[in-house]
Parts: sequence; structure tokens; C-alpha cells
Amino acid sequence: MLKLLCKICATLSPADIEIVEQMSNVATILGNILDMDVFLDCPTKKEDEAMVVFHARPEKNSLYTKNIAGEIAYRIDEPAVFRTFETGLPSRNYKAVTQEKANVLQNILPIFNSLDEVICTVIIEYNEQQREFFEKEYNKKSTGILIGQIDSLKDRVTEYINDGIIIFNRNGHATYANKVAKILYEKLGVPSIVGESFENLYFERAKYNDIVEDPEKYKQKEVRILDFILNVQCLVSKINENIKRVTLIIKDITEEKKYEEELKLKTVFIKEIHHRVKNNLQTVASLLRIQKRRVKNLEMKKILDETINRILSIAITHEILSTTGIDTISIKHILEILCQNYFKNNIDKSKKIEFNIVGDEFSISSDKATSVALVVNEIVQNATEHAFTTKDSGNVDIKILKGETFSKIIISDNGVGMEVKKESDSMGLLIISSLVKDKLKGNLEIRSKKGKGTTIEFDFKN
Repeated sequence: MLKLLCKICATLSPADIEIVEQMSNVATILGNILDMDVFLDCPTKKEDEAMVVFHARPEKNSLYTKNIAGEIAYRIDEPAVFRTFETGLPSRNYKAVTQEKANVLQNILPIFNSLDEVICTVIIEYNEQQREFFEKEYNKKSTGILIGQIDSLKDRVTEYINDGIIIFNRNGHATYANKVAKILYEKLGVPSIVGESFENLYFERAKYNDIVEDPEKYKQKEVRILDFILNVQCLVSKINENIKRVTLIIKDITEEKKYEEELKLKTVFIKEIHHRVKNNLQTVASLLRIQKRRVKNLEMKKILDETINRILSIAITHEILSTTGIDTISIKHILEILCQNYFKNNIDKSKKIEFNIVGDEFSISSDKATSVALVVNEIVQNATEHAFTTKDSGNVDIKILKGETFSKIIISDNGVGMEVKKESDSMGLLIISSLVKDKLKGNLEIRSKKGKGTTIEFDFKN
């Protein structure tokens, strides 16, 4: 198909067509690495028309509904392509209109023959949403591609890619290997690549023809050999109806895998630490309960109860972290557990008090979660002890609001209300004020009306 389209252009010699064939391998590799549409366009005898002779179309992120090899590119739609044909200069981030009438950006490289004529262009296409990704990936993986006067674009592209690349001919023998591949194979004890058979260079038992016939089976594998962990891909490119070639792409992921394993071990270690802290806090709470049973003074019992609740509210954070191993916690999840535990351990079962938690779902740091849990614990404790002294039932509503800079928690009850004082000697209010101001860097507001209930809201910096 490629050769036929090149012949239809009627501007290329047999030697030129051979160069274009080689470039189809490069286009396939580049398209796979960038996950973008890559084309080869050749000039025709009409100065305002070029032909798409090859289209490396990615499986998932293509901007096209079909392979457009064989279609015409017009100057009015793709001016940068013709600029490169005429000047021999690369064109970067030029606007164009596709054959499917979509707006795209093009990055274009010229391909020269032995007479220094531009016989083909390599075109990478992407939209505005992909532009930042393209700039990052292209510069990272193909930096230097536009620098220097190297004759073969194949060398320009592949020598600046971080992956090892080996290209095989139709008979399954290596015809090209980039620098990364050569260094990697030398470490594996293979001094020479070019000329070797696919079977000698592949990392598992597989025949070249099997790869050509069933590329999906060998498309991507993770291989462990000696001290290396490699990601291996086999790409099959169609030269024409009868000829297919294989490109082997090898990525050394040894360090990445080691980092992943270390991270898993650290996560397990962190989870174990939080589990032990939780158990220790619960042990302290149990010791205080024993002490409480031995105390006869009612005021002292009340103080011990409040202290136990504070310790357990801190333990909730470590309980969640002992299961997740990460340093962020769902704020709604931690408040739900806090209210469940408080209701189970402290509420007078003769009173029908309901907790309702509504609002936004988002995560906060474990340090901030501990402070929020302590504040909410104090407010809930105050509400259940004092708000329903003359009632057999009531509601405590907790609303979570996420903001851009500050988020807010509003806790309301429909109890008896109270007199709001600017200064209070209540330990609970002192703890709340201190935590909100010093730990959460927020503001506290208390509103109450006798017979109507109390609302306390505080915010904290995201």
C-alpha cells in the first residue's frame, strides 16, 4: 500500500520510496511513544496538493475516525506542510484543518534524499488540549530531534528516545538498534545486535512469524532477566500487502519497580505504626475508664469521660490510617465514625438523638483531620450533654462545605440554646478556640437562641 501510494505521487524515485518506507517505521515508533497521530506526506505534481502515504494511528487517542492513508492534503488546510516542502525547514505548532474538518496543531519535519530534496514530511498532530502534554513528552523523549544535520531521521528520532529500539527486516533479522538498546544488551552479555535474529534477541521463546501473525499476544510484556526488569513491546508495521516488519521497544523499568516495592514496604510499615498508635491510645482510654470506676466524685468522673472521648477522637484518625496507609483522610468518613462511636459509648439510650452528616466529600491531611475530629468531638459532646436537658429527642446536624481557600463545618442542634459569652472558662470551648485558631488557621462563630438551638461553625484552610 505504501509503495503504491508513493508511486501515485509520481514525484519519487525508487531510492526515495525506499527512504519513505524506512520512515514508516519511525512514524510507527513516534506515534506509539507519543500516543498521537503521525503521518508521512509526499508531494504530488500539483503544487497545492500532497498525499498522505502513511498514517500511524494510535488505538485510543486518535483524532481520526479511520486511517486516512491515500487521502489528499491541501495547501489551504495544511499550509505548514507545504512550507516545509518548499523551505526544507521544520514547522512547529502550526494550525491546520484535518481531512475530517477538525482543527489541529501540526509539528512537521522534512525528510531529504541524497540530492538534498525534500521528498516527504513527518507530521505529528495534536489538539489544543494535548499541546502541553506534547511539549513535555516531545522535549523529554525526542529532544534534539531538530538539531544538527544528520542525514537519517531515523537516527534523529530514536537516538534521543529513552527506550531501547530494535528494527527487524521481513526475514526477522535486526537491521537497526539505537544507542539505548546497544548499551542494554551489552549489560545482558550480547555484544552485537545488528544482523542477529529476532529469536536470539527476544526475551522469551517466540518465533518471528508468530509475532507478525498475532501481534496482540506479544504487544506488551514485563520481563525479568538477570537484575533487570524490562517492559517489552512488539510493534508490527505494514509496509505493503505482503510485507510486515517488527519493531522491538524495550524500556528499563528496574528502578521504577524497585521504587514501587519500597513504597509498598513503607506503606505496610506506616499502616503498622498507625495501628500501634491506635491500640496504645485505646489502651490509655481503657486505663482511664478503670480509673473512672474507682473515682466517686461526679465532677471527676465527668472530666475523665471528656478526656476519654478526646483520646478516642484522636484514635479514629490513626484507625483509618492503619487501613489506608496514606496521609490523607476523607473528612466525611472520619466524622461519621466519630459520631457512631460517640453515640455507641456516651448517649443516654433513653434519649432519641439523631446525627445527620451532609455536604461535600473531600480529603484532608491526617494532622488536620485529627484537629477537626477533636473540635467536632467537643461540640458534639457539649450538644448531647447540655442541649437536650429538657427534651427526650433531638437532632445534631453536621454540614461540610468545601471552599477554594477555606472549607467550613457547621454543627447545629435543635436544643434549648444557651447564652453566648465572648470569654468562657469552659475547657471544651477553650480547646475548640485554640485548635481552630492555632492548628486549623480558621475562625470560630457561635450563634444560639433560647428554645431554638445552637449553631457553631468553624473554617479551616485547605
